[in-house]
Amino acid sequence: MKIIVLGTSAAFSGKNDGCSSYFLSENGKNYLIDTGPGCVSYLQNYISYRDINGIFISHLHADHVSDIYTLRYAIYTAQRDGYMKPSLPIYMPKSPKKTFKFIKDAIKKEFAITEISESLNLKLDGMTVSFKKTDHPLDTYAMRFECPAIKTGKGSLNKTVVYTADTGYFDGLVSFSRNADILIADATLQSPDMELENLGHMTAEQAGQLAKEADANKLILTHIWPEYDKNTSMGEAKKSFKKSVEIAKRGLEITL
Repeated sequence: MKIIVLGTSAAFSGKNDGCSSYFLSENGKNYLIDTGPGCVSYLQNYISYRDINGIFISHLHADHVSDIYTLRYAIYTAQRDGYMKPSLPIYMPKSPKKTFKFIKDAIKKEFAITEISESLNLKLDGMTVSFKKTDHPLDTYAMRFECPAIKTGKGSLNKTVVYTADTGYFDGLVSFSRNADILIADATLQSPDMELENLGHMTAEQAGQLAKEADANKLILTHIWPEYDKNTSMGEAKKSFKKSVEIAKRGLEITL
């Protein structure tokens, strides 16, 4: 399993960055996780858009979904010319209804939409994908990508990536993130911003606490406000999480 960061910024793209988007490859299949602005261009440093096998959208805020509109034209052309099969799978919430309808009308027949919910469990090419509704103003879903156990000399080893998407801290997120090899966590805020928690985001320190309570192996801080000093966010996360912590940046590659 490989994860490549395509964009990390919260709300708007920071300098030489894009907004939330990640590329996941497993067993020869390629998936986009969120399609924030700038991801389609940056993805092509690694694969052609023609090689995308599916897309996951955590929620319908613009900084997580807006590149779906331009990607639609690339997919349309590739399908028309026979390079891609019709109806690329896309997994996304169907609310807010007005926003969903606008997106659905825009992407037309190029995508086959499946609504995500906590009851949805997917089996994709040997990979299991599950979802957890988060603490955010719009219907938003954290995602857990888990590959089958690999037998080693010390027993069996799972490969698990959890992406919190946008969320405040809550106990259910701990159990959902349990034993993640890689925890990609919302760290939009810093400690002086605690009064902004009602916006549905974590501080970097809370992201560290989440990783500690979930017993994750590695924490990736993402969705940081572009004007913040990321070294400050790193320091806050390390107050509570003593294992590996890294700041998400464009082009970061992680292989499990």
